Amino acid sequence: MEERTIDGEGVKIQTQAFGHLDDPPILLIMGAFASMTWWPDDFVELLASAGRYVIRYDNRDTGTSTAYAPGMAKYTLADMAKDAMAVLSGYNLQAGHLVGMSMGGVIAQLAALVRPHRVKTLTVVSSTPLGVEWLPPPHEDYRQHMAALGHLDWNDKEQVADFLARDAEAVAGRRRPHDADAARRLIERDLARSPSFSSLRNHLAVAAPSPVQARAADIRIPTLIVHGTADPVFPIAHADAMVAAVKGARLIAIDGGGHELHPDDWPQIAREILLHTCVIHIGRL
Repeated sequence: MEERTIDGEGVKIQTQAFGHLDDPPILLIMGAFASMTWWPDDFVELLASAGRYVIRYDNRDTGTSTAYAPGMAKYTLADMAKDAMAVLSGYNLQAGHLVGMSMGGVIAQLAALVRPHRVKTLTVVSSTPLGVEWLPPPHEDYRQHMAALGHLDWNDKEQVADFLARDAEAVAGRRRPHDADAARRLIERDLARSPSFSSLRNHLAVAAPSPVQARAADIRIPTLIVHGTADPVFPIAHADAMVAAVKGARLIAIDGGGHELHPDDWPQIAREILLHTCVIHIGRL
């Protein structure tokens, strides 16, 4: 594993790469409140051991990437899409296969729309399509859980850890057992390496593009959608809408899966990503 710090238009982006640099590159983009460590090491190794050069990175305000004072961040999802392209450039890659989860899936869609020549394939995990209106909201139980954010002291690491632990349970599917201890260890590891963990709250205010500016229907990149049928954050109708919007998109529905990367589902998800990225390798700049 190689660690590298990338400079992207004044933003410091912390990255890690796995595998052999001559293999087809996969760029993993995580969602809100989560650093790159939420792409589990063993899942990353599944991809790398199968002949992929896998890069993961800390989004702004997570891990050791650039952090802004809470409430003072002015960046947008479009800026975060530029960060993804900066990571590719930082590894001297002309293009790569983008895999984004949740908010990372929206970032990946934006990158595919703005820089299509740099995105060989697109995989969207547990996310929502750009530019599609009237999709169902999160489940009522999850909305009630998120209401607790109004009372959270983001400067109290224990409170933040407790909330994220409850969140990990709230987003879990019901077909697979939720490992609360493993989730807590991941959260504590993540917060321990995040010197400005209170800046995670900035993700709540990241501005999304309007439907007129960016639409999934305009994506012309081969697209794979992976979505749990019991996702409480983005109900499965979001995945169905993306299949309808993106020409040729293919949906892998994880039966009973939630808004998560459950270890029991890693082999299936990794296999589908590997199949989706079996294309001619573009190479390096």
